[in-house]
Amino acid sequence: MSKKLIGIILGAGAIIAIGLGIFLSFKSKEIKSHMQQTLNEKFETFVKESGFISEWEPFSCGGLISIRCYSPKIVIASDDESAFVLKNTGFDIDSMDNTSLQLSLNIKELQFKVENLDETDTNTMESLTLLSHFIPNKINCNVSLKQNENKLFENFQCAFTANNADYQMQGNDAYQHESFTTQNIAQILESFYFDFFLSEDNFTNQYKYALEKVLFKVKENGFSKDMYKFYELQSKAQGTTANEEGFRQYAQNTSILMKIATSFILGKTYDNEIISLGDALESFILGDSKEIGFSFQRKQGKEEEFVLFEELDYYSPYFRDNFTFEIISH
Repeated sequence: MSKKLIGIILGAGAIIAIGLGIFLSFKSKEIKSHMQQTLNEKFETFVKESGFISEWEPFSCGGLISIRCYSPKIVIASDDESAFVLKNTGFDIDSMDNTSLQLSLNIKELQFKVENLDETDTNTMESLTLLSHFIPNKINCNVSLKQNENKLFENFQCAFTANNADYQMQGNDAYQHESFTTQNIAQILESFYFDFFLSEDNFTNQYKYALEKVLFKVKENGFSKDMYKFYELQSKAQGTTANEEGFRQYAQNTSILMKIATSFILGKTYDNEIISLGDALESFILGDSKEIGFSFQRKQGKEEEFVLFEELDYYSPYFRDNFTFEIISH
């Protein structure tokens, strides 16, 4: 959910920059009013098109030095049984001109809710409580965009805070399209980011992409203890006794499943790295290591290469020939 969710906020928040040239001539109060109206109109369209936002409250824009826009509540639900409730979701614009933008995207409170629970089913209730410990309860992303001729450079750093772990994602990448040469950053935000999330087919046929680096890592803060509790619940449901030896086998089995799943996604390009990632996950579950992650980074000496999105997959020479896949485990 994380990247798509970030994208949803960015796609919604970015469109407030429509008509930047006009905005800059407005008084501060008029800027905020125009932003608020435009943002809510565009987000309402997005809600209708996306089909997975069941409820939302309008964004309100304010601020003195920087401008911020937030919605008190957004509910993401794919069925009637469970939902993610996002509270105080929005962005702060730190700086903006014709060619660049710096902003902070925030979900200040995120709740996972399940309806129609049988509260007498203690095993299910305990499992859901544990599950909630792994799900981030707040998200912050700092995003920097810079346009240069026909390229748009994007840097982001995101922190996802959960009860038992801290998740971090960061990356540097770039997009290429001839329309960027005649657009300011506001027009790029509207035609590129917002349209991407409403019309992905159109997006992939027009724009090229180049990756510099992407990193994802998790820092332990009770993760292993909660995994042991999950193992205990499963053992109880199966009528077996939980012990340290059994937990080690549980961690090993989880590692094997992850290796199989990752091999299915990445193919044989990164066999050794996948084995290392599986071993790192086993160590992380057992609490023998406190941090796990991975990074894709362009190899030294390799020049920036733009490719169409439709040509991008993990089996392509683009990744195999140009990037290192490194495992983080401490």
